[in-house]
Amino acid sequence: MRGRGRIGCLGRVAVSVMVVLWASGALAAWVVNERGECVRAWTPASLVRGPAAVLNAPLLPFRSMVGGVLAGEDRSPGIQAKILLPPTLAVVGGAMGLVESVIWFGTGLTDTATGGYFEIAPDEATRFAVGPVRPPFGADARRPPREWFYPCGRVMGAGAP
Repeated sequence: MRGRGRIGCLGRVAVSVMVVLWASGALAAWVVNERGECVRAWTPASLVRGPAAVLNAPLLPFRSMVGGVLAGEDRSPGIQAKILLPPTLAVVGGAMGLVESVIWFGTGLTDTATGGYFEIAPDEATRFAVGPVRPPFGADARRPPREWFYPCGRVMGAGAP
């Protein structure tokens, strides 16, 4: 019965962490400093960036697989393309998701170790979601440049990264 107490304790800790991650945002705050510049300020919410990315990483290959199938626009009239396109897009999307999930997991561990101070994990990795992720080969990858904003609300210009 010695191991049972550890499992119960781990379960309570896991539930507590999930509640904290769900209740608080996984992003640090953008503020305007005394010189009028928009800067990212480290907040206690930055602590959840890493664990959120680590928890999101295992689902990414499956989310990307579904996104690959949804991204396929069947323009070819042949029956072979209609049969082969969805599984091919699923495999390619899943492979891309697997590679990216390794990146999300590694950057999430780094953010966990640094308390989210350096914000290494991608922002999309820090938001809990279960919806499909469209891989870069989809139709959304060829979007025209859009107008970008500073997080504090000012316009940066068209096509800025």
